[in-house]
Amino acid sequence: MNLLINKILLFAAILIFAYSTGVAQDVYYTTGANLKINAEMNGKPLHLQTNELGAMLNYETAYIVIRFPIKSLKTGVDSLDNILQRSNSEAVFDGKLGLEYVNTQDHPPMKFSTEGWLTVGNSKTLVQGKGELHHVGNTTKYACMLGMTMQLGFDELNIELPISGLENEFEVVITQELLQSDKN
Repeated sequence: MNLLINKILLFAAILIFAYSTGVAQDVYYTTGANLKINAEMNGKPLHLQTNELGAMLNYETAYIVIRFPIKSLKTGVDSLDNILQRSNSEAVFDGKLGLEYVNTQDHPPMKFSTEGWLTVGNSKTLVQGKGELHHVGNTTKYACMLGMTMQLGFDELNIELPISGLENEFEVVITQELLQSDKN
């Protein structure tokens, strides 16, 4: 328990130091982004969704960390929701958007690729995806909408699920509003 408390205190000290020295000036944290998983079960579409997505995005480096608790996924299928609710795992994507930096000024739609590590429980896999950044304009709070998609498979992620009829391949769709950058 003391080790955990020491790690938390060290992390807090690093964050305070980073903010006080300006290192983390262009790092933005948001919660409530949207993640959907489109899959197929027994030949029928299956949609899982969570709004408990947290994201940390460095606008200067386009480095992103996205995380959510597995138990926050909802399907509308009681038996499947009960299985997900018992999960203590978290899914974390830790990677780089294929952009030099995140532009929150007026710009045409920008397409990019992304690559990073997806960790789910004890499984860690290098994954790739595609994304788009769209400038919203004429708002005081949000500058852009970020969208990302990834085509994945449970096999490649080394995830075994106790669910019969669930197809291996699935699509992950992430949408996130991006705050206006403090720098002009």
